Amino acid sequence: MNLLWASVSHVANIIEMRKRPRRASLQLAAVTFGVASSLGCGGTTQTAPDGAAASPTATEEPPPMVNVSWPVVFSGRASGIRRLSRDEIVTTATGLMGQAPPRAALPEEPRTAYHPLRTAGVPYIGSELGKLYEVVKTFAADNSTAMLAQSGCTQTGQAEQACLLTWTQGFATRVLRRALHADEAAKLESILTSADGTPEGDKTAMKLALTAFFFAPSFLYRTEIGVPDPASPSGRILTPDEVAAKLSFFTSLSPADETLSAAALAGQLADGAARVQQFERLIQTPNGKRALSLFIHEWLAANESRIAQKSAAYLNGLTPTLAVDMRADADGFIASVLGSADPTVGNLLTGAGYVSDPVLLPITKASQDSGVATGDTPAFARVGLLMHPQVLSSHTKENGSSPFQLGRFLKEALMCDPVPPPPPNAAALAKTDAPAGLSMRETLEYRTSDAVCSSCHSQFAPLGYAFMPFDPVGRWQTQDPSGKAWDLAGSVPTLRGEALGFQSPAELAQGLAASPQVQGCFSQAALEWSLGRGLTGAEAPQIIALDAALSTNGGNVLEILKQIVSAPEFINAAPQVKP
Repeated sequence: MNLLWASVSHVANIIEMRKRPRRASLQLAAVTFGVASSLGCGGTTQTAPDGAAASPTATEEPPPMVNVSWPVVFSGRASGIRRLSRDEIVTTATGLMGQAPPRAALPEEPRTAYHPLRTAGVPYIGSELGKLYEVVKTFAADNSTAMLAQSGCTQTGQAEQACLLTWTQGFATRVLRRALHADEAAKLESILTSADGTPEGDKTAMKLALTAFFFAPSFLYRTEIGVPDPASPSGRILTPDEVAAKLSFFTSLSPADETLSAAALAGQLADGAARVQQFERLIQTPNGKRALSLFIHEWLAANESRIAQKSAAYLNGLTPTLAVDMRADADGFIASVLGSADPTVGNLLTGAGYVSDPVLLPITKASQDSGVATGDTPAFARVGLLMHPQVLSSHTKENGSSPFQLGRFLKEALMCDPVPPPPPNAAALAKTDAPAGLSMRETLEYRTSDAVCSSCHSQFAPLGYAFMPFDPVGRWQTQDPSGKAWDLAGSVPTLRGEALGFQSPAELAQGLAASPQVQGCFSQAALEWSLGRGLTGAEAPQIIALDAALSTNGGNVLEILKQIVSAPEFINAAPQVKP
């Protein structure tokens, strides 16, 4: 099936997939992309876009045991196809056209717990296809006039159609990240038949072409299928174009630029040092700086703002632009740390460079707007991203304090230590007869004092109790509701058997920052971000190498990312396994 035929002439068939099972829409996406694949759902042999056989399936082996600084879980499933994220779509479209569909209007990607966004093997289901088509159609219509002007075609009749065909063929190679196939070029010609030099005819032709391009699976997905590795009878390596795409999207959320494409064409990207050189160049670009910040937000599960979900009492007195302002402030802090001489995980968690920023004054100043005395005080040291309102508000309820939510987030996202799910009757086990006069912490500890409850809560609740004074938008509440002094001290075990003790959230942040377990967990998050999925046993050597490097890089974010980029495994194609 040819992508333009699928995207325009028979778009009704795609929309119809909303009425069919998930697997049906998955298969259609794969076929229209020109890749016969299960997109990570297992069981089929992948086929490269040119129809050549790709990697054969292999029996999935039990995950290896690795002895590193953090608990590693091999729960991923490899796939040779990756769906562009909303941020990648927006960045790519902006680079191509100067405009992009609204991010919030695009289908939201499914998420797994606190892991960085995973898009490898993730298909568009039927309802998403319908929503996406409407967004793309509107985007194409809104920008067709501007793109006509960009084309420079101002002729009449067949001459105008020929001019637009030449221009759109060139534009298509940039959108699809490859040259058009012969049948696609023919279909594009048929799409442009309305072009005749009149405003209405030319706009209709451009709108149809743009819709075809931006709704094409070749735009919405990218491949990491690869070709047989001459050095390994059973292995596969990415093609130069696939390496360039992987490196560029990892580093800048967008396709390879001319410099990177030229390096790929020259065969330079097979060398790890050359890839690092390109990485260092790209992270200095605006898209590169944005990509770094976005990854840090993904690591902290704070990329999707939740400010609008908070109760009105907590939003009282705050500006309508608070969510945007907080994100920009967090981005600025991240950029300052990563642009410094010591761009470490530790400095991201303990730096205080944002605390006095005016944009955060509505959060940090003394106030009674929420009905409770709030505001940063000299005795409270707000430090690091964990206490930035952007991150705090991403892990708090709509009302009240959220120590359990925050504690579980810290345990799983920063320490890579999964908390088991509660038993089905957990709510019934909670005690409801708490004595009067207890502090908030004492009340919560009493309510969860059942043996079953406490065995679970003891694993993460102490971490959350340290953050108990923060309200849903990140204000520091100066007093416990009971009138008692806050009791924020706690201790949790680390993988090495050592106790991580603390008296305050600042001490907890400092302890986490210095922990090899946290630095190693960050390394795993970075590797998962580069792969777009969870880990498989194939990544065990990289995990061991990342852990070994922590003793010398001290949790240096850029060094960790460069190690991932330079590793020989970076150019390996995804292994295919049977379910």
